[in-house]
Amino acid sequence: MKVVQTDDVRAWLLESGGHGQLAGVSRSIGQKRPSDEYLERAFGLPLHLRFTIERLSEERGDLAADALDSIPFYSLCRGILLPLSAMSPDKAAQLFGLTIDPPPDTAAREALLARFFEKDVGLDIANKMAVVLGDPFQGKPSSFRRDSLVRLILSMQLSGHRAVIDRLNVVGDVSVLFAQGRTIQRSDPPLTAAEVLTALRFLPSERRNRKFELLRSLLERCGRLEAYFVAKLILRKAGLGFDYQGDVLAAALAKRYGAPAAAVSHAMALTDAFHVARVLEKDGAPALRAIQLQPLVPVRPALSGGITEDITRFPVWVERKYDGIRLMLHKATDAQGSVLVGAYTRARNDWIELVRGLDMTIRALPARNAIVDGELHGTVFDLEGVRPASVYEVHAYLQGDRSVPVSLKFAAFDVIYVNGQDLTALSLAERRQRLGMLLAPIVSQPFPVPVSMSEGQLAESREDVNRLFFHFRAQGYEGVITKDLAGPYRLAERDPSWLKRKPEVTLDLVLIGAVFAVTTKENTGTFGSYVIAARKPDGSFEDVGDVAGLDRARDLEIQGEIMRDGLATGRRIERPSASGLRSGMELWPSIVVTVKFEGIARDTVTGVLALRGPKVAQIRADKPASEADTKQAIEALYLRQRVG
Repeated sequence: MKVVQTDDVRAWLLESGGHGQLAGVSRSIGQKRPSDEYLERAFGLPLHLRFTIERLSEERGDLAADALDSIPFYSLCRGILLPLSAMSPDKAAQLFGLTIDPPPDTAAREALLARFFEKDVGLDIANKMAVVLGDPFQGKPSSFRRDSLVRLILSMQLSGHRAVIDRLNVVGDVSVLFAQGRTIQRSDPPLTAAEVLTALRFLPSERRNRKFELLRSLLERCGRLEAYFVAKLILRKAGLGFDYQGDVLAAALAKRYGAPAAAVSHAMALTDAFHVARVLEKDGAPALRAIQLQPLVPVRPALSGGITEDITRFPVWVERKYDGIRLMLHKATDAQGSVLVGAYTRARNDWIELVRGLDMTIRALPARNAIVDGELHGTVFDLEGVRPASVYEVHAYLQGDRSVPVSLKFAAFDVIYVNGQDLTALSLAERRQRLGMLLAPIVSQPFPVPVSMSEGQLAESREDVNRLFFHFRAQGYEGVITKDLAGPYRLAERDPSWLKRKPEVTLDLVLIGAVFAVTTKENTGTFGSYVIAARKPDGSFEDVGDVAGLDRARDLEIQGEIMRDGLATGRRIERPSASGLRSGMELWPSIVVTVKFEGIARDTVTGVLALRGPKVAQIRADKPASEADTKQAIEALYLRQRVG
């Protein structure tokens, strides 16, 4: 007598082509295929495993019996995902009952990645990349959000929606709820890493209800650690943070395939990282030469790498900084004269249909092919005159909110490709010269979205930088960017020679609410943000916005004061955010904090003033709420900002 286990069924289904055997199991009288429940009950074949085998068979044809053999998914979580996520030993002990080492430093992370890519663990290069980048869908779009996983928890546990939301507000991370919902330490028989990653890769193409069924099948076989990282991977929030740390990943790939690290890094900046990995796996390092910068293939732009206080060498180019949306404009013309255009964001999403009239501007560029870097910004005409629009007003206008009419414009500050020539290796001085020549014929044309060249001037000293900063601030712009005129364009990198300066003003304000954290960052405390208020003449307090960005130490200090002085009123609050309403609790006005911010904005409909980009600079334990700054102080700062 033999007890048939899941591994036996997997091998049986795969040993002669997989899908054909599965079709044999599925044949029956009166129906085309038995139910999922019957297959699991009769053959011990979990739904997610059957789904994975079917999809792999459709993709590859005949499958070998070891197609899904690899290290256990638990081992992958323990050996790779856990250390790369930078989780603290205390949190790992609390969530999983594990004793782990402190998070590795940069050198140790690089060494870990190198070992992972070199070692045969039963995963192909694409799946290894999926692990490191925290993207099991390998670049495909996914509809999964935090709310989707909350609904999945409700379908798996006997809990009400309010109870789950309350628990989520306490722990701040939906992945923790999945870990807490598991009673086993690890799966037995073990899930293989290939089984999990392959199932997740095929998931986006399924209908919504089917996705939930497949995820339930997978998660019901997970232990605590496995369930935690399955949820993280689904949300693409594994916390590995390699989006703008390509050098670390490129070095590991370069060592694995014997390719120049610079060539790998450049190729990754030009195309999808999964594509680069597949090219290296199939054709080796020489094939990287075929990956070139070209229009309509979105790339990540260069970003600033610090602040102007870090300038070590003069002269520097000082450029106006716009409060807008970064866009890369692409134009491509074929041999028949057909023109296609795109406008890509930092996340490489095409917004050409969202920005009406921008296609006309791009088509007018006097070049067959071009890629121009710049900022979509705007101006607003209100009762106080003409002023630059804030990024919030620009974004709201694009989303259809016409309460604040914004006149959209595009400021070009770099060009990286013209008529078949990659310009990224040229100096900024040469690129700006080419940009000026490209834009000269069209800058005065009346397009729906007019284009101009970003203004700037050479600074010979810090005094010059200060002078230009205050000049652009007086015009109502956000600040300045300084750049090295001799520097190349660093695709998908933070350029240490691109330094920014924005104004910061401080006020002493009172905390009147605490909003629970939902972030995955390890140094975040229980509260992700706080509601801040200014003092009114009658002694009450007026809400002037939300402030985030506190580290764990300051958050714990504030929590201590709340508990010690009994500052929680017992009333719940909800605050709007980009991902929806977030829950919190109301506080008695007692704790004073120094808040630094970049400016003050007035809502043109309600007239309410709000701080822009506020951050907590320090906790004022020496100052009572009765001595906090007033609403009139904010109004005076706003007036000074308007009239100079």
